[in-house]
Amino acid sequence: MKLLGMTLLALGAVIVPTDPARADVTPKDLQVMARALGFTEKPPTGEVTIGIVYAPGNPQSAKEADDLQKLMGDGLKAGAMVLKPLLVKIDDVAGADVGAFLLTEGVGADASKLAAATKAKQKPCVTTDIAQVQSGACVMGIKSEPKVEIIVNKAAAADSGVGFAASFRMMITEL
Repeated sequence: MKLLGMTLLALGAVIVPTDPARADVTPKDLQVMARALGFTEKPPTGEVTIGIVYAPGNPQSAKEADDLQKLMGDGLKAGAMVLKPLLVKIDDVAGADVGAFLLTEGVGADASKLAAATKAKQKPCVTTDIAQVQSGACVMGIKSEPKVEIIVNKAAAADSGVGFAASFRMMITEL
Protein backbone atom coordinates (compact mmCIF):
# COMPACT_ATOMS: atom_id res chain seq x y z
CA MET A 1 0.00 0.00 0.00
CA LYS A 2 2.86 2.36 0.85
CA LEU A 3 4.44 1.60 -2.54
CA LEU A 4 1.16 2.46 -4.31
CA GLY A 5 0.99 5.79 -2.46
CA MET A 6 4.58 6.63 -3.41
CA THR A 7 3.88 5.71 -7.05
CA LEU A 8 0.79 7.94 -7.20
CA LEU A 9 2.72 10.77 -5.55
CA ALA A 10 5.50 10.44 -8.11
CA LEU A 11 3.01 10.41 -11.00
CA GLY A 12 1.30 13.46 -9.59
CA ALA A 13 4.60 15.30 -9.50
CA VAL A 14 5.14 14.49 -13.17
CA ILE A 15 1.75 15.63 -14.45
CA VAL A 16 1.29 18.81 -12.41
CA PRO A 17 2.15 21.83 -14.57
CA THR A 18 5.05 23.97 -13.40
CA ASP A 19 2.99 27.15 -13.77
CA PRO A 20 -0.65 26.47 -12.95
CA ALA A 21 -1.65 30.01 -13.95
CA ARG A 22 -0.56 29.39 -17.54
CA ALA A 23 -1.46 26.50 -19.76
CA ASP A 24 -0.32 26.18 -23.35
CA VAL A 25 -2.95 26.67 -26.00
CA THR A 26 -3.77 23.27 -27.44
CA PRO A 27 -5.03 22.16 -30.86
CA LYS A 28 -8.37 21.49 -29.13
CA ASP A 29 -8.48 25.12 -27.92
CA LEU A 30 -7.89 26.29 -31.49
CA GLN A 31 -10.64 24.05 -32.87
CA VAL A 32 -13.09 25.33 -30.26
CA MET A 33 -12.13 28.94 -31.08
CA ALA A 34 -12.53 28.36 -34.81
CA ARG A 35 -15.88 26.63 -34.44
CA ALA A 36 -17.14 29.32 -32.07
CA LEU A 37 -16.34 31.98 -34.69
CA GLY A 38 -18.61 30.02 -37.01
CA PHE A 39 -21.54 30.72 -34.66
CA THR A 40 -21.40 34.48 -35.09
CA GLU A 41 -24.39 36.09 -36.78
CA LYS A 42 -22.18 36.84 -39.79
CA PRO A 43 -19.84 33.83 -39.78
CA PRO A 44 -16.64 34.21 -41.75
CA THR A 45 -16.20 31.93 -44.76
CA GLY A 46 -13.32 31.06 -47.05
CA GLU A 47 -9.81 32.08 -46.10
CA VAL A 48 -9.84 34.33 -43.04
CA THR A 49 -6.69 35.95 -41.71
CA ILE A 50 -6.60 35.76 -37.93
CA GLY A 51 -4.21 38.17 -36.26
CA ILE A 52 -2.32 36.51 -33.41
CA VAL A 53 -1.82 39.48 -31.11
CA TYR A 54 1.18 39.41 -28.80
CA ALA A 55 3.43 41.64 -26.72
CA PRO A 56 6.95 41.35 -28.18
CA GLY A 57 8.47 42.54 -24.89
CA ASN A 58 6.89 39.65 -22.98
CA PRO A 59 8.65 36.32 -23.62
CA GLN A 60 5.54 34.32 -22.59
CA SER A 61 3.33 36.21 -25.05
CA ALA A 62 5.88 36.03 -27.88
CA LYS A 63 6.41 32.28 -27.36
CA GLU A 64 2.67 31.62 -27.31
CA ALA A 65 2.27 33.60 -30.55
CA ASP A 66 5.00 31.55 -32.25
CA ASP A 67 3.50 28.31 -30.92
CA LEU A 68 0.04 29.29 -32.18
CA GLN A 69 1.37 30.14 -35.61
CA LYS A 70 3.11 26.74 -35.78
CA LEU A 71 -0.02 24.91 -34.58
CA MET A 72 -2.12 26.60 -37.25
CA GLY A 73 0.45 25.97 -39.97
CA ASP A 74 -0.78 27.01 -43.41
CA GLY A 75 -4.32 27.26 -42.10
CA LEU A 76 -6.80 25.79 -39.65
CA LYS A 77 -9.96 24.48 -41.32
CA ALA A 78 -13.20 24.76 -39.41
CA GLY A 79 -16.50 24.43 -41.21
CA ALA A 80 -16.66 26.78 -44.20
CA MET A 81 -13.55 28.75 -43.23
CA VAL A 82 -9.81 28.35 -43.10
CA LEU A 83 -8.06 30.50 -40.52
CA LYS A 84 -4.70 31.78 -41.76
CA PRO A 85 -2.41 32.97 -38.94
CA LEU A 86 -0.66 36.34 -39.01
CA LEU A 87 1.51 37.55 -36.12
CA VAL A 88 0.50 41.07 -35.01
CA LYS A 89 2.37 43.07 -32.38
CA ILE A 90 0.01 44.71 -29.90
CA ASP A 91 1.18 48.17 -31.02
CA ASP A 92 0.22 47.32 -34.63
CA VAL A 93 -3.37 46.11 -34.10
CA ALA A 94 -4.99 49.31 -35.37
CA GLY A 95 -3.48 48.79 -38.84
CA ALA A 96 -3.87 45.01 -39.04
CA ASP A 97 -5.89 43.76 -42.01
CA VAL A 98 -7.48 40.70 -40.42
CA GLY A 99 -10.89 39.07 -40.13
CA ALA A 100 -10.51 38.29 -36.42
CA PHE A 101 -8.01 38.56 -33.59
CA LEU A 102 -6.53 35.88 -31.33
CA LEU A 103 -5.05 37.43 -28.18
CA THR A 104 -2.15 35.68 -26.43
CA GLU A 105 -1.63 35.71 -22.68
CA GLY A 106 0.78 38.20 -21.18
CA VAL A 107 -0.32 41.31 -23.09
CA GLY A 108 -1.61 42.91 -19.90
CA ALA A 109 -3.04 46.43 -19.86
CA ASP A 110 -1.93 46.99 -23.47
CA ALA A 111 -4.88 44.79 -24.49
CA SER A 112 -6.95 47.99 -24.31
CA LYS A 113 -5.39 48.81 -27.71
CA LEU A 114 -6.94 45.62 -29.05
CA ALA A 115 -10.33 46.52 -27.56
CA ALA A 116 -10.18 49.84 -29.40
CA ALA A 117 -9.20 48.10 -32.66
CA THR A 118 -11.97 45.49 -32.46
CA LYS A 119 -14.47 48.27 -31.83
CA ALA A 120 -13.21 50.37 -34.76
CA LYS A 121 -12.90 47.42 -37.16
CA GLN A 122 -16.02 45.58 -35.92
CA LYS A 123 -14.04 42.32 -35.66
CA PRO A 124 -14.18 39.55 -33.04
CA CYS A 125 -11.41 38.70 -30.61
CA VAL A 126 -10.87 35.28 -29.02
CA THR A 127 -8.42 34.26 -26.30
CA THR A 128 -7.66 31.72 -23.61
CA ASP A 129 -6.83 34.60 -21.25
CA ILE A 130 -10.19 34.78 -19.46
CA ALA A 131 -9.11 37.87 -17.47
CA GLN A 132 -8.98 39.80 -20.76
CA VAL A 133 -12.57 38.76 -21.52
CA GLN A 134 -13.65 39.81 -18.03
CA SER A 135 -11.97 43.21 -18.50
CA GLY A 136 -13.70 43.73 -21.86
CA ALA A 137 -10.48 43.73 -23.91
CA CYS A 138 -11.59 40.62 -25.81
CA VAL A 139 -15.04 39.35 -26.81
CA MET A 140 -14.72 35.60 -26.27
CA GLY A 141 -12.67 33.36 -24.01
CA ILE A 142 -12.15 29.64 -24.51
CA LYS A 143 -11.16 26.85 -22.14
CA SER A 144 -11.19 23.29 -23.42
CA GLU A 145 -9.93 21.44 -20.34
CA PRO A 146 -11.25 19.79 -18.25
CA LYS A 147 -14.41 20.62 -20.20
CA VAL A 148 -15.21 23.09 -22.94
CA GLU A 149 -16.21 26.51 -21.63
CA ILE A 150 -16.92 29.57 -23.76
CA ILE A 151 -17.23 32.92 -22.03
CA VAL A 152 -18.50 36.00 -23.90
CA ASN A 153 -18.33 39.57 -22.71
CA LYS A 154 -21.68 40.99 -23.91
CA ALA A 155 -20.54 44.62 -23.77
CA ALA A 156 -17.33 43.91 -25.73
CA ALA A 157 -19.33 41.89 -28.26
CA ALA A 158 -21.80 44.75 -28.73
CA ASP A 159 -18.96 47.30 -29.06
CA SER A 160 -17.31 45.08 -31.70
CA GLY A 161 -20.52 44.47 -33.60
CA VAL A 162 -20.29 40.74 -32.89
CA GLY A 163 -23.53 38.86 -32.40
CA PHE A 164 -24.07 35.16 -31.88
CA ALA A 165 -26.70 32.72 -33.08
CA ALA A 166 -29.40 32.05 -30.49
CA SER A 167 -28.56 28.34 -30.43
CA PHE A 168 -24.94 29.18 -29.56
CA ARG A 169 -25.90 31.61 -26.81
CA MET A 170 -27.54 28.74 -24.93
CA MET A 171 -24.14 27.01 -24.74
CA ILE A 172 -22.02 29.92 -23.48
CA THR A 173 -21.58 31.96 -20.34
CA GLU A 174 -22.23 35.65 -20.87
CA LEU A 175 -20.70 38.32 -18.66
